[in-house]
Amino acid sequence: MWNRQQVKEQAKQIMKRNYWKMFVVTLLTGILTGGKTTIIERVQDFASNNLSYDAQPIFYSSNFQYIFYSFISVASILGILYTIFIGNVIVVGKNGYFIKNNNENPELSEIFKGFKGNYLNVVKILFLMDLKTLLWLFLFIVPGVIKAYEYSMIPYLLAENPNLSADEAFSLSKQMTTGQKMDLFVLDLSFFRMDYSRHNLLRNWTSICTTISRSNKSRSLFDFKTQNIGGIIYV
Repeated sequence: MWNRQQVKEQAKQIMKRNYWKMFVVTLLTGILTGGKTTIIERVQDFASNNLSYDAQPIFYSSNFQYIFYSFISVASILGILYTIFIGNVIVVGKNGYFIKNNNENPELSEIFKGFKGNYLNVVKILFLMDLKTLLWLFLFIVPGVIKAYEYSMIPYLLAENPNLSADEAFSLSKQMTTGQKMDLFVLDLSFFRMDYSRHNLLRNWTSICTTISRSNKSRSLFDFKTQNIGGIIYV
């Protein structure tokens, strides 16, 4: 069983061992994925950009305004496609890097590992994860947040085994997070103050620490939960 203090302490020890390489990985993946950008945020941006468009008919608007908002809409759509086919896959690779970093010194190329092997399966499952979360958020905010935590282990599971089926990934993530969602929420909340620090270096340190904490948390939950579901391990 894991606890917040233990997870953070493990993260600190790992950071002392391999800080600068982890810094580069976090910085690189942040640039390639737009930081914390998800398909949900892309859709929200797309919706807000289009809702901000003047409701009057196009022929009453200036050509510049029409072109401007058309460009924003196209850019938003391209951003969503980028997140689906590239950004999400890089996130899986980053998770795989930090999981391996618990016990070894993986290569930087690990963050691109998601593009090898069963790439389309990873794309499909993460798309379904984002879509389901988005639909839950549209329905009710609180259930949407709960579902987001229920699905939160899927990118880590895919990092270890990209051949999981969608049913296996969702089912195992659900089992891993059953009875753990509030603890996961409190863990994320404990980084709230640092996440909004104005110091960029500190923000990057926080991102690294959060990622390592999540990978340790994922491993701890995985080991604990698999002992309670008949030893079924999909890796």
